[in-house]
Amino acid sequence: MNFESLYVNPAGRTSRDQFVPALIVLLAAVVFYVFLVTGRTAQFCALVLVYPGIVLHVRRLHDMGRSGWLVIVPTLLMLAAFGIWLKYLSLGAQLDAVVPIAALVVTATYALWGCVGKGRKE
Repeated sequence: MNFESLYVNPAGRTSRDQFVPALIVLLAAVVFYVFLVTGRTAQFCALVLVYPGIVLHVRRLHDMGRSGWLVIVPTLLMLAAFGIWLKYLSLGAQLDAVVPIAALVVTATYALWGCVGKGRKE
């Protein structure tokens, strides 16, 4: 697998053996930008990394025999959390703290499903 097929082109399939290392690389890039780069640059770069994550999960869903559209719910939740994190949207002090955590839990659960789900042979 090359970079384009894993992170850019949503058509096709990604097996579990390819998904786990690709997810680790993507998470390492997100951690780098969130924790080691500061300011709006880090937030923008982390937001840009959402697209490769979506493509990777869509390809994994195709391998599991499911529609790629199932990726919409965690993506929308994660984007809403980014909006709150960037202070473009505020739902109150308590919800501003809870929504990013909920988005992280849903996204982590979704990624775990991709890591343990069985692919189809078709």
